[in-house]
Amino acid sequence: MKSGKSLELLARTAPYEYTEKKVLYVQPEANTRDAGIRSRLGINATALSVRSLHDVDRPFDVISVDEVHMFDENDAAAVDAWLQNGKNVIASGLDLDYRGKLLPIIIRLLELKPEENISKLAVCDTCKEYRAPFTQILQNNVPILDGISSVTVDDGSFEFQARCRGCFVKK
Repeated sequence: MKSGKSLELLARTAPYEYTEKKVLYVQPEANTRDAGIRSRLGINATALSVRSLHDVDRPFDVISVDEVHMFDENDAAAVDAWLQNGKNVIASGLDLDYRGKLLPIIIRLLELKPEENISKLAVCDTCKEYRAPFTQILQNNVPILDGISSVTVDDGSFEFQARCRGCFVKK
């Protein structure tokens, strides 16, 4: 969240655009914030929106998946199949939910042993210190500690804040 994950995804995929490889950008249909993949710095790419990674029906050599945390943990099987078929997979998303727990799809993807795993950190929205690894979800300025889906879409119902370890409120 505001750490440059989408920018990193686009930057890591960009070199493939100059090769003979077919590049495909994908994002979840649940991502209602942006049409396509967009970094906060204004760099963007057109993306195929899908309900599930199993719904990807276009040929590719390189696939870049943004907001991967919004997909179901069973979608990790599609990533596994792509890797088994020699595809290059680049994915970006949150790793922890609003409670500070690893998201199920992230656990499954980590079990596939990615060649590289980059953890991006944001600036804490509360104290403005750099190195905020958590996402706090608030409603009426009060942190939500339980009772909502671990993947909550940014549809305006809640406020999402990057938080450092000291400012993050746990149950």
